[in-house]
Order: sequence, then C-alpha cells, then structure tokens
Amino acid sequence: MIVDLATQQGASRDLETDVLIIGAGIAGLILAARLRNRNIRVVVLESGGREQAGETHPLNRVVQLGDAYSGATQGRFRCLGGTSTRWGGALIPFTKHDLDARPYLGLPVFPVEIEDLRRYLAQVEALFGLDAGSYEEEFVQQIGAEKFIPTGDEDFIVRFAKWPAFKNRNIAVLFSELIELDNNLQVWINSTATHFTLDAENCRIQSVTAGDKSSKSVTVAAKHFAICAGAIESTRLLLLLDREYDHRIFQRCNALGRFFYDHISIPVAGISAKQIARLNRLAAFRFVGSTMRSLRFELSTMVQETECVGSAFGHISFRTERTTGFDALRQFLRSQQRSGEIQPTLLLAALRDAPYLAKVGLWRTFYNQLLWPVPATYELHVVAEQRPQADNQITLSGETDSFGLPVAAIKWQVTQEDCNTFSVFKHYFDRFWNRRGLGALGDLNWTYEHRAGAVNQALQADVYHPGGSTRMGTDARSAVVDSDLRSFEISNLWISSTSVFPSGGGANPTLTLMLLTMRLADHLCSELL
Repeated sequence: MIVDLATQQGASRDLETDVLIIGAGIAGLILAARLRNRNIRVVVLESGGREQAGETHPLNRVVQLGDAYSGATQGRFRCLGGTSTRWGGALIPFTKHDLDARPYLGLPVFPVEIEDLRRYLAQVEALFGLDAGSYEEEFVQQIGAEKFIPTGDEDFIVRFAKWPAFKNRNIAVLFSELIELDNNLQVWINSTATHFTLDAENCRIQSVTAGDKSSKSVTVAAKHFAICAGAIESTRLLLLLDREYDHRIFQRCNALGRFFYDHISIPVAGISAKQIARLNRLAAFRFVGSTMRSLRFELSTMVQETECVGSAFGHISFRTERTTGFDALRQFLRSQQRSGEIQPTLLLAALRDAPYLAKVGLWRTFYNQLLWPVPATYELHVVAEQRPQADNQITLSGETDSFGLPVAAIKWQVTQEDCNTFSVFKHYFDRFWNRRGLGALGDLNWTYEHRAGAVNQALQADVYHPGGSTRMGTDARSAVVDSDLRSFEISNLWISSTSVFPSGGGANPTLTLMLLTMRLADHLCSELL
C-alpha cells in the first residue's frame, strides 16, 4: 500500500520489516515485487511523490566540477516508477564481451557469469509484454529481412533492442495493484532517507530514517537494506553513511564514488537519402506484436581489440522538418506512459493529421514497420562506451539540500580515449556502408571530425547511463559490492543500481540492471527463508 509521509499524523513513526528498499524506481519495485512473491515483508522509501510534474527535481541538484554532465539533473526522476516514467524503453542485454575483462582497456571483469543473468531474461520479457525473439543477427532471418539488412560482417554486428509499448514502460503502472493493495508492501512516498543507524561492532545497519519537507519522519528497522536509488543518489547515500560514521565504514575502499562514467552519443553523419523507402525498410522501428525493435550496428569485438577502443554502436534516426501527426502521437503515448492514463486532448491532436496516420497504419500492416514522416532529416548517431577513469568521480560538496545534507559533486570529463572510439567507428563504418551496398540508399555526409591530441567538446553529450561509482568486484579495496551486490563492509546492505557496473559495455544498461535485481531478490530470499 502507498503511504504519504506528508499526510501522516504526528511528527515521527517507527516501523519494522524484513527488507527496507530505498527507491521506488525500476530496481526498487522489481525487487519489492519479487520479494513479496515469496511473502517477505517489504518497506520502500521513495523520496518523491506519486508523480514528478517537471523534468527536474530540486533534490537532484549537484555541483559540477568538470565537463557539464546533463544526466545529473535531466535524466533523474523522484517519484513512483522513477526514470521509467520518462524512460525511452530500449532493452538489450550485455554481451559476454561486455562482461569479460578487457585488459587492452584496463577494465576488470564483471564477477557474474552471463548465463547466470540470462536465466532471468524471459521473466523480464514477460513483465513488459515483449516478444521472445532473439536480440542478435538471427532476428533478421526470423523476420525475413535479409534483403534489407546486411549480416555476417567482420567489422559490425547487427543487434536489435526491444522496446515495450508505451503503456507498459512505467514500472509503477505495471505493479499498481501490488503497491496499492498489498498491506505487507508499504511504499512510503515523500520520504527522503536522511540518517542511518549502524551497529558498528557487527557491521550491520539497524535502521534508516527518512523525512519530508515539513520535518515529519519515519524510522524503519529491518533485517536487510537495499539501496535502489539510481546511480548518483545511491552513491551519495553511501558517502553520507560513511561521513556519518567519521569515514570509518569505507576507509579501506578505493572505489566508492570513483570510476564514474556514462555513454556518450552524438550525430556523426547526415544521410542524403537516395531511396527513402529502402532506407526506411533498413532502419525504421519494426514491430513484433506490441514490441518495437530497433536496429543497431555494433562495432565488432575484433575491431575493438585491434584498435584498443571500447564498445560503440550506431543507429539511424530522423528529425521531422515540420510538426506532423507523428509528433502529436508520440506526445500522446508519452503522456500515457507517465501517468498510465489516456489524455483525450492529446489523442485528438494526433488525429488532426489523419492522412499521415492512415499511411502509418497501412505501412505497419504490410511491413510491420514504422513509416517515417516526410520530409525529414536523416542522421547516423553513434553511442560510445566511456572508459572508466578513477578521476571521474562523485563526492560530497560543501553545498546542502533542504534537509541540510551535502549535495553530490560530480567531476566528469571526456578524454582523448573517448574521442578515439568515434574516430575508429567513423573509419570502419564508412567502409562498411559502401562495401555492403548501403551507399545506394544514401550518401554519408560526415559531420564528425577529430584532431589527434585534442578533446572534441562536441562529445560532451551523455545519455543518462551513469555507472561505475559503487562498482562490483572481488575484494573490498577495489570494489564496493561483491558479485551478489552485497556491500563488502556492511553485511546486510545491498546495492542495486547501474553504479555497480564496472564498465558500460555496448548496450543500454536497464535490462542488465533488471536481471541483476531479480538475481539479488533470490539471494535475499535465501538469506531470509
């Protein structure tokens, strides 16, 4: 059930439960639902309310110490569902290469076997109503698209992300019945974690206190505690815990707050289309039932190792040159994602461009694809893995929030090594495009240029995929959590956030986070049952 701290009578409340979860976003609610399936009592503390009206939240304010990191404020949401209320929806698993140690980049292994994660994949797909088809090149054969999509290339691997229907993207909507009606799952909203009580002798947390803006508070004692508050906030909470106990908790750890990274994305080329319909057949969203599929060209393992660069993938997108029914339809669907409700005025706005919508329906009927609006500008975007650097880090600043606690300070910088990945991608993709006959669809007009020895300021375009700052590993000096996401220093504290990823790989991190979270739930069940 949902409890709003702001509406409670009295200044303070005391609770006791089996597991306390901080954060009611994707990781927090998946963890809570899975624990409740095993009849484990759960309390969730959510800093925000039922919804976040604006695109930014005052408690997400940070101090920027390096390059401008837009994901500090723009990609974070405090409310039921968290970032899933605005999330684009791309789901694609990490590859074995992403999880392996990459000595040519100085990257450690993920201490988790890929098959240990893949066993949860079907459960995530069922949760979001996704088709069960492959994410890899065999999908091309499954849909009979060999004529349009080149496969079997030595330089680029074709992969396909899955996107849930907009109405299925908000995790709070998917679990609405559970969080509204289950009395053994209490979700406290407007409850910001501010204080940890620690049994230092036994290295265990005893309770967490959360408050609201009117100084009301709730204190929750539990057997186990899981921080699922997003990469930046999860890191800040651990730094606050360490500061609260005179920096004794993580004093032997060299990793907390460090190795912060993101993916970097920029448009690298315009495409002068010669055959718009065939370009559409190559690159536009495909549909398998209600699941959207998007094509990406991923730099092969061989090229990465040969050129000593990280993972990267390219995808073709478009920008409309005027407002169309496509824009209105997208606005309507995003509104439905945010609230779970249909907005009739937005639907009517979409219907005003009935001719385009009719063409969209026919194209989907015949080709199971989205029809791009015309006229449009076509672009090749590249998303590149940023190599974790110890100097890219999250710390506590001297500025405070409305609770009197330090806000996060983020030092994030793009390096020469990050730029090299884009240069390598450009070199290989230009050859690939022409070698595989794609030049007949359109010419690549490269807009990305990089001078050797210079950091391209245009590359400061993060995509809200933060990670690294509470990395998992094999020992307490070089990592914050172990392979089960348990803190090395506090035996009943667990972290489920993309901040535990040692590196960013070549895929959107959300699906891998969900798989790790389901695995964490099973570990907690084994501890409690």
